[in-house]
Amino acid sequence: MSANDIVLAAQGLGKSWRLKTGTARRILGGASEDFWALRNADLTLRRGEALGIVGENGAGKSTLLRLLCGTLRPTTGTVHREGRIAALLELGAGFNPNFTGRENVWLNAAVLGLSKAEIGERFDAIAEFAGIGEFMDLPVRLYSSGMQARLAFAVSAHVDADILIVDEILSVGDAAFAQKCSARLERFRKSGTLLFVSHNTGAVTRLCERALWLDHGEVRELGPAADVCARYLASIAERSESESSNARSAPAQRWKSLDPPPLVRDPRLRVRNRIAVSLFDADAPWHGHGGARITDAHFRGPAGEKLVEIEGGGEVSLFVLCQARRDVQRPIVGFMLRDRLGQNVFGDSTYLACKDQPRAMRAGEHFIAEFVFQVPFLAAGEYTLTLAITEGTQEDHTHAHWIEEALILSVRESPVRRGIIGIPALAVEVQNHPPLTLA
Repeated sequence: MSANDIVLAAQGLGKSWRLKTGTARRILGGASEDFWALRNADLTLRRGEALGIVGENGAGKSTLLRLLCGTLRPTTGTVHREGRIAALLELGAGFNPNFTGRENVWLNAAVLGLSKAEIGERFDAIAEFAGIGEFMDLPVRLYSSGMQARLAFAVSAHVDADILIVDEILSVGDAAFAQKCSARLERFRKSGTLLFVSHNTGAVTRLCERALWLDHGEVRELGPAADVCARYLASIAERSESESSNARSAPAQRWKSLDPPPLVRDPRLRVRNRIAVSLFDADAPWHGHGGARITDAHFRGPAGEKLVEIEGGGEVSLFVLCQARRDVQRPIVGFMLRDRLGQNVFGDSTYLACKDQPRAMRAGEHFIAEFVFQVPFLAAGEYTLTLAITEGTQEDHTHAHWIEEALILSVRESPVRRGIIGIPALAVEVQNHPPLTLA
């Protein structure tokens, strides 16, 4: 590709904010009043390319996007843009809360460069994609965050942009709308240029050829999406494990083994919580020294049958098949379920069950870890199952094979309306009671 194919380029891009001295001391630990949200960022985006941006909260992702879009002026560096840019950044940005959805569609589409005739031709398609019905003629201040996201994405998806910039705004939508947006992004990728920010590294590797990893306002790495995301997840996992080990090593916080609770049969008639389970992905991103490897993983039912679908409230067994590539003295096998934002939902490991009688594995030996548990009710959406073999103790160990997104769990219907999970109830009752009096 030639230089003419570059549609977005940044060099030495940085943004600092002037803080009051007291605030600077609290945030920066000193008297300096300059806080750099982003520093020395370089990147190029070529026509037809998709670049993902990953990083933890506060890493500078949103600041970078605003600088690239031109809605924020850089402190240092330059940005070069070619073509029409459509951006979905902060939720509701560009919306007038007192205007109706219809009026905001006309306003935003005009700002993005569509003529009056073009907006009129595409309005019905925008309204249909947003799917907010009669709310289109109500003020946006009455909209939920999900409805605002629907309307914002619908407008941006119909303006024929050369470059589409999408922040984590889509995380507020429901599962069905997220699927619709994902399909739209897939179609856009065939002809347009995409800059995509998400905590869902699976979506980044699926949509993007390259990824940029931001860490505390600086570019940590820029390269192939799968490689960058794998190292990003490894960094998070290692730090999280270190913090957890330090906490568990305190005497007052040591784990205690408890008898498993009985299976709870929720007496209420509820919407079923069917959860589709993918096949094990042996090529998913992983890290570790490789002395032991996870070779397969799947769920089984009470009768021992392999499951491609499990159900919230039901009892399942998770089998994790492993092989030692060299002698492993104290292997620990564990799992963690994460939501689409990368938040830990629940997990477990073999440590407590085996710590008093740890079993060494010889090179070439196969072994299986089995976890039997009652599945909580999961909110609608997509989840990933991380699997790991570590060597050592809960307080001091090394990673042998830590594999992210080994299984994908897809929830299409759920009784959970608030939060991430629901718990099966033993009983729910309402009874008459004498009036309460204050003592």
